[in-house]
Amino acid sequence: MKILYISQYFHPEIGATTNRAAAIALAMKDAGHQVTMLCEMPNHPQGVIFPGYRGKFIAQDDYQGIPVVHLPVKASPKKNFLTRVLMYVSFSVSAMLYLALRRPSYDLLYISSPPLFVALCGLLSKLIFPRRRVVFEVRDLWPDSAIDLGELTNKTLIRVSQALERSIYYKSDLVVGVTQYIRTVLLAKGVPDKKIVVNRNGVDAVIVDAYSGPKQKKGEEPFTAIFSGNMGLAYDLEPVLHCADLMRDELVRFLLIGEGPGKKGLQLLSRQLKLNNVVFRDPVPMADLSPILAEADCGILCLKDLPVLNGALPVKIFDYMAFALPIVAGIKGEAADLIIEAQAGIICSPGDSSGLAAAICRLMSDPEKAVELGQQGRKYVLERFQRKLLASGLVAELSSRFEKPARQD
Repeated sequence: MKILYISQYFHPEIGATTNRAAAIALAMKDAGHQVTMLCEMPNHPQGVIFPGYRGKFIAQDDYQGIPVVHLPVKASPKKNFLTRVLMYVSFSVSAMLYLALRRPSYDLLYISSPPLFVALCGLLSKLIFPRRRVVFEVRDLWPDSAIDLGELTNKTLIRVSQALERSIYYKSDLVVGVTQYIRTVLLAKGVPDKKIVVNRNGVDAVIVDAYSGPKQKKGEEPFTAIFSGNMGLAYDLEPVLHCADLMRDELVRFLLIGEGPGKKGLQLLSRQLKLNNVVFRDPVPMADLSPILAEADCGILCLKDLPVLNGALPVKIFDYMAFALPIVAGIKGEAADLIIEAQAGIICSPGDSSGLAAAICRLMSDPEKAVELGQQGRKYVLERFQRKLLASGLVAELSSRFEKPARQD
């Protein structure tokens, strides 16, 4: 098949979305399909167009044999709801113009959301190319999550977003969810079971292969608790800083790596609390993450206590597990259930800084237990959540459903 893959974020940008899109696109290519990637002019996470792409209307390059088309986007270093919406809408408009004016040849359009606005590309595809297949991937239940997080409050925009959501679910030939919770919500929204496929995220081979065994401590080296990833609105990281405050007299440090709208506020809080055991670092590419994970003794995950987030499965869980890091998590829902099933960490209530501190102290006082939890997590993720295998499984599902190319319009 000829596949046009729309993912707003893609290489050379870094992050979980890019990694997932790259794995699926490469699996499509390996299965013999012709894949073209449609994405934004690279600017994430800083919000500034990368050197080499500035001043261009459309840029084309190649990612491991996959043609990549970068389209105009309204990027901004200011991170708030309005700038994000403008960025999402501008990319969606660019993608729709590309479909309408360039009329690329494809049998299947694979769209990854959020942003939800790219659903307009699927609706346009069905309008001008009614026989071509559309697959809509749901990585986050938008607008539900934006409403629950308090980002989206305008009633008119909520109604428009919900109407767009219903339309793309109805028009899509297949809807791919990344968690079982998303599948449950899709069913409740009226999406037929036969149209839903669950394909979870997983760990990349570069992380799996880089692990070389349990960390060997040297002398009075501090116990390092790491958080790696987007410091976005879904994450509740203030309790981590209050945990650091409670543990300021212990031989422990907290390493927070990444970017996002919550980072500046966290840095301000750290200064206000005068925390000398908290270190912030900028985001790094996947290939550079392994040495940093090798510094750590446990991984931290904290999500806000909201129904829509109880179905979240952040990719960092799989990275922690692959590096045999025991997980300390202030969470509920599907992610907590997975960690418990894997016997890979300690769960406490969302927002409980004292619980986080107690969990870390437990790992510090019982190194053998920490190693045991880490090894159980690694075994679990290697057996079930290697991204390349998950991506190949999804592509096999797409091939079985749509391998006979639809007639070109």
